[in-house]
Amino acid sequence: MAALRRTSATKPSAAFLVCLLMAALERTACAFIIPTTKASRHNRRHQRGGSVGGAATTSTTTTTTAWSTATAIAEIDEITDFACRNGIELKFTTRGPGYRCVAASKSDPENVLGYVEGFIRPTGRILHADKMEIFKSAINSARRSEEGEFDGGGSFLGPGLLIAYVCLLHGRECGCETAEFLAIDDAEYQHKRLIRYYRMAGFREVRYVGEELKDIPDRLVWGGCGTLMTEDIDLILTKWTRIIRRSKAKMEGSIIQE
Repeated sequence: MAALRRTSATKPSAAFLVCLLMAALERTACAFIIPTTKASRHNRRHQRGGSVGGAATTSTTTTTTAWSTATAIAEIDEITDFACRNGIELKFTTRGPGYRCVAASKSDPENVLGYVEGFIRPTGRILHADKMEIFKSAINSARRSEEGEFDGGGSFLGPGLLIAYVCLLHGRECGCETAEFLAIDDAEYQHKRLIRYYRMAGFREVRYVGEELKDIPDRLVWGGCGTLMTEDIDLILTKWTRIIRRSKAKMEGSIIQE
């Protein structure tokens, strides 16, 4: 049985307050994931999952359903079951418009593999995420310690696919139609890698947010320069559902052969 933990999360971020102010001044849309890939000292801090400031904690358990070969969007029970089969535990937290999803090693919940956090835009039907991090050192540690149970997240997109899927599914349930994010430009080489990764994931580029005057509103929201990318949530979830189900089919095939 796979479980997705739901708890109360942190207070609205500074970016959310900026978005709220901008929405009041002019009705424009902006939104979703600022990623980094390096391991960091934030690993342990984010494993706490989202019970911040003494907030009450609740737990929601979902059951495994039959795997379908149809292209209908996978629901949360299918995702949590797939994550569990690949040695990953998912924790999802919300508070008001804010949300956060954390992926941890199933055998060692203290070992956090990555997280995504953000909020639902106060106007428009857009999902916004402030940050995404995947910890390579944690992933390597999980590979070494779980004796084959953890295999990088179950797909070529890694555990980032699973935590992003949960967040997009949450946005869809809240009425969001599109997701947008900034592929941050901290270094040219890393920036190009991020763009390639998100193109493979199915997103398309909108524009580059630079240092010109016209980019100031976007920089206030995102906190830096980079490439703004977006896509329809249903299109992305359909694509990711196919990836997950193909990976599941391969897993079952290898088990049968063994």
